Amino acid sequence: MAWRRPAAGVGARGALALALLALALCAPGARGRALEWFSAVVSIEYVDPQTNLTVWSVSESGRFGDSSPKEGAQGVVGVPWAPGGDPEGCAPDTRFFVPEPGGRGAAPWVALVARGGCTFKDKVLVAARRNASAVVLYNEERYGNLTMPMSHAGTGNIVVIMISYPKGREILELVQKGIPVTMTIGVGTRHVQEFISGQSVVFVAIAFITMMIISLAWLIFYYIQRFLYTGSQIGSQSHRKETKKVIGQLLLHTVKHGEKGIDVDAENCAVCIENFKVKDIIRILPCKHIFHRICIDPWLLDHRTCPMCKLDVIKALGYWGEPGDVQDMPAPESPSGRDLAANLSLTLPEDDGSDESSPPSASPAESEPQCDASFKGDAGENTALLEAGRSDSRHGGPIS
Repeated sequence: MAWRRPAAGVGARGALALALLALALCAPGARGRALEWFSAVVSIEYVDPQTNLTVWSVSESGRFGDSSPKEGAQGVVGVPWAPGGDPEGCAPDTRFFVPEPGGRGAAPWVALVARGGCTFKDKVLVAARRNASAVVLYNEERYGNLTMPMSHAGTGNIVVIMISYPKGREILELVQKGIPVTMTIGVGTRHVQEFISGQSVVFVAIAFITMMIISLAWLIFYYIQRFLYTGSQIGSQSHRKETKKVIGQLLLHTVKHGEKGIDVDAENCAVCIENFKVKDIIRILPCKHIFHRICIDPWLLDHRTCPMCKLDVIKALGYWGEPGDVQDMPAPESPSGRDLAANLSLTLPEDDGSDESSPPSASPAESEPQCDASFKGDAGENTALLEAGRSDSRHGGPIS
């Protein structure tokens, strides 16, 4: 059974990988969503009661909430004030302590509350009911100097920012000591952070696994096909080699002048449709049909039968199995040149014998018809049989 060699699949695999990658990138949610946030510039100012000097510091250490307007705010810092101590400011009736000068009602003030205890929205709404101009939340101690994003939709236009735990504790201690601290909030740097959602990660992972499975299946199929193709090629070459050995046992003959059994002007080779000429090398099949050697040998290699009567030449020679049995079976006895000549009625006229005494001097290849140039390399096969035919002609015997 013949197999065609599978075509290279590098381009196919590359196209498949690109298609899956494009599908993963174009899928809904594959790009995730972009997170935009703004940092806040926090400036504080107070008078040190011990030195009576004004202390002023500024740093870009805050972060605006997701729903907060990105604008500045200013006021004296106030902190939650309750008998039990409620720095988180979650209770609806929470009151705030704002040191003098000014007080809560005289000037804008900023609520400073700790993170935790309730949602960001609850904290902001409690401070907004007390007329705070801004709400500043400081992070938990375990996060150190980090700030976190805040979601507090539904809090209106009040400015909301988060600062780090150390900064918040510093301001809280000053306010608890009764020191008025003025805070100014400014808009800092705009940040854009892109991240992939969990849904897109799962989708890309599934696409990658699918691509790997398809590639693995293709590789297995490719190498199986390649293995079968290689095996069939080796078997085909061996089959042709053995068939060629069997065909080589068929008798060869060189056409000469005056042969009444072969009319060189009328008879032709059924393969190439060329008339037989003097010095042409012909192959005689068991069915007595004759052809040019370079025409019939390639035909027999592929078909094993006579082109005219469809006789199985291989079986006619006594090989009933595959041609590979040639090495195991004894070669059948070829008919003698004398018998073949009698059967074909190839007789020589009674002339002066000039043709018999002079062997053909020209090379057979000079007069052979150009039936198949690819098989001219086989012209040297069965030299011994050809020489045997010439030897018979020198002794005046029948030509086979």
